Amino acid sequence: MMKRRWKMGVWSSGLYGNDTTCDVRDTYMFLLKEELSNEEAYRNTLEKMHEVIGSDEEPLLWFALAETQWKVGRLIPDVKEKALYWIEGKGGLELWQEDGGAGAGWLKTLEKLKQKLESPMPPEKKIKKPEEVNMNLWEINDVYAYQFNKKISEKNGVFGKYMLIQKIGEGELWASEKYVPAMRIQIYDKIFDELPTLDDLKGLRILPLDFPDRANISKDNIGSDDFVCEKEPIFMSTLMSMLKKFDYPRKHLTFLGSTQGLINTSNTRNSWNAFSWYGIDRWLHDCYREWQGFDYDTVGDGAYDYLGNL
Repeated sequence: MMKRRWKMGVWSSGLYGNDTTCDVRDTYMFLLKEELSNEEAYRNTLEKMHEVIGSDEEPLLWFALAETQWKVGRLIPDVKEKALYWIEGKGGLELWQEDGGAGAGWLKTLEKLKQKLESPMPPEKKIKKPEEVNMNLWEINDVYAYQFNKKISEKNGVFGKYMLIQKIGEGELWASEKYVPAMRIQIYDKIFDELPTLDDLKGLRILPLDFPDRANISKDNIGSDDFVCEKEPIFMSTLMSMLKKFDYPRKHLTFLGSTQGLINTSNTRNSWNAFSWYGIDRWLHDCYREWQGFDYDTVGDGAYDYLGNL
C-alpha cells in the first residue's frame, strides 16, 4: 500500500493543475538553468522530491519529469518507462476521484501525455541561465511619485493620478531558490491629481498596506460596545517583489528626491509582508480605498492604534 502525503492543491485536471507536478517541473528546470547536466538535474530533482516516492503522488512525479524532459529534448529512457507504466495503471486517478470528480479529465490528460511521449522527441533545446533581477533599486529615503496607468485605474477613477512611495529600509525575499535583497517601502495616504513634490509630504499620514477586516475592524462597529481600541499591529510597509524586469513600472515612476519621512519601525510583523510591482495599480488603490474613514496613528516609534472614525 502506498503511503499518504499531505493534501496537495488541485485546481484542474490538466497535467500541471496541481502542486506536485508544478513543483517537479519547476525544480528540474531550475536545476537545468543552473547549468547542471541532464543527469545531475534528474538526480537532484529526485532527491528534492524524495517524499513523493512511494506515496500516492509518485505517478505525478514521473508524469511531470517525462513531459518536461521530452519538451526540452532530454527524455531519459528510464523516466519514459516509469511514466508509461503509471499511465497504463491510470496513476493519480484516485486523487481526482477524491475531489468529487469522476476523473474523466485526468484520463484524457494521461492519454495526451502517452501520445506525446511515444511521438518523436524534439531536438535538445538550449537552456539559458536566468538573469538575476535587481529588486533593491532605490536608496533609503528616496521618494518617487507613481502614476496610475492601467485599465483597472480607469475603472477606479484614478487613471493618470499619483501616489507617493518612499524607500525606508531593506530586507530579503525568497526568489530563484535563494534569498535576495529587496527594498522596503511605505506609501503616503493621498492621491494627487498633478505630479506632487517633496513639499507635499508635509502633514500626510502613512497608508497601511493591510486591510481593516484582517484585524476584525469595520466602520460599523467603531464607537459601538463591540469596538475595542487597542494597539493592533497592522502592516505599515512592505517588501517589494519583482520576478521579471518588466514588472518594474519605470516609465510611471518619477523621482522627487530624498528626505527623512515618517517610519513605523516597531511593527516586526512587517518582516514577511511583501507586495509585487506587478499589479500595483490594483493593490495600491485597494489599500487606499479601504482605509478612508479610519483614523490611526503612525507618528512615533511603533504607534499603530486604530483611533476611530474620522
